[in-house]
Amino acid sequence: MACATAGVKCVVRETCPPRGPKKGYLKTLQKRIDRSIRGSSIDNNEIQLTTSMTPEMTDIIPHSPVPLDSPFPIISKEPFGYFENSYASSSFPSLISLDNFQELAQLPKETDLVITPMIHNDLDQLYFDRAYAFAPIVQTHRYRSWSKQPNKSQQRTCLQYAMWTLASSLSSQFSIEGRKLYAKTRQLLHALESDESYHQVSLEQAQAWTLLAIYELTCQDFHRGMMSAGRAFRLIQMMRLYELDAPTTSGTMQLEQYHGQLTLQGPVQDDWVDVETKRRTFWLAYTIDRFTCMVDGLHMLFDERLIRTRLPAPEVNFASNRPTETSFLTDVIPVLGLEWPHNNLSPFTECVIGATVCGRVLEHRQKALGRPDQEFCRQHRGLHALLTQRIRMLRIYASLEYPDPILAFVALAAHISMLMLYDLLRSRPLGTDAQGTQLTQALYIEQKQQSLDAVADVALLISVLDQHFQSHPGLNDAYIKLFPSIITMLQASNGLNGLAQNFFQLLEPNHDN
Repeated sequence: MACATAGVKCVVRETCPPRGPKKGYLKTLQKRIDRSIRGSSIDNNEIQLTTSMTPEMTDIIPHSPVPLDSPFPIISKEPFGYFENSYASSSFPSLISLDNFQELAQLPKETDLVITPMIHNDLDQLYFDRAYAFAPIVQTHRYRSWSKQPNKSQQRTCLQYAMWTLASSLSSQFSIEGRKLYAKTRQLLHALESDESYHQVSLEQAQAWTLLAIYELTCQDFHRGMMSAGRAFRLIQMMRLYELDAPTTSGTMQLEQYHGQLTLQGPVQDDWVDVETKRRTFWLAYTIDRFTCMVDGLHMLFDERLIRTRLPAPEVNFASNRPTETSFLTDVIPVLGLEWPHNNLSPFTECVIGATVCGRVLEHRQKALGRPDQEFCRQHRGLHALLTQRIRMLRIYASLEYPDPILAFVALAAHISMLMLYDLLRSRPLGTDAQGTQLTQALYIEQKQQSLDAVADVALLISVLDQHFQSHPGLNDAYIKLFPSIITMLQASNGLNGLAQNFFQLLEPNHDN
């Protein structure tokens, strides 16, 4: 059962070598110890005899008149006379003075990264304890089956170092090692891309770039994180992970052949855990694409209408290798708009749904100027109703005594999407159509109070998450009440999180005013 869960071939040994030492081994070892002890005692007696000799006794010792054959030159000078003014004329290398020793001590030491077995275990446990909650793309048993193999592939080595890099950012114990791990991970990934041929793209390579992008987005430079995320997105597109569960038709035979060329590194036949790992890798990249594009209003890379990959399976099934069939994203979102499903969705699936709603709001905002007023109002009202229903259900999870951090983050993203809808109504110019203008004004009055309520909920979620978000400067009195708590939480995370530092620099001029 353990071999099946780990995905390895079970090997049964029919014969075992005899246990324990060979016959007479202990006696032989004891004799060797006795001889070494007697030899050391003889050497000590000779040393004591030499040190007890007087100068008169040394004259009695005869000197050999024949010079000894030695590979080293014989010093013909008197003792101590050799060292007087002999450094320049000596054939031996010059000795290093005390000043040179001080200069050597000031030289920078080699900062090689050493991963001991204890650090290896601590970083593994740290990832699955803290990072796995928002990046559940590696199955625990499968990872542990190859994590300590000395001859693992370069792709798996890159993935392992990326996992350790992300895990080190979640603990102050590995703050110094985290920077070394980050540099090592980038070095390994760039070396992999320079060595491998163009068509040999592996899942571990895409996973490593995805985890490294999360680390850079939160702990390094935000724009560098966007570049690394773009690498991961392109690799995922090349492997076509967005259509893993698409029905096979005659028109997709060439696509499958191309897909087979891109996955030469993987096994010939994937089991359910391998397919589920690919699904989770895609959906994690999908959520990163949605949430990061919301920050600067960028266009999203993954098109929701082209996705043919099922939603992530429950965590219990993934951890225990119990296959189950989940729904598609297009089947779940309309249901949520009408009635909340009775079956409990995993936090990761909730995050995917929340990212989808945020992406729809962002797309609605980007296409607002080119739409007629009536079509704009109809789309706006539908998104507002979906967000209202989502917020009502997520508020239950956020009000618990020990709320799930992923669900609290999804609730925070839903509130920010609500504020984006309200800001769009205030900033969009009214059209010339009288009926469209009335509809827009009615939406503005209807959603104003709900947006103000969303601000109050956001303040509560900030205290629950102890994290950060980019504030919305267009809410007058409500924004003034919320702003101090935003600044306080950003200052508390300023030294620990690079993303918090970037947002704090953006908000600092407003704070001074």
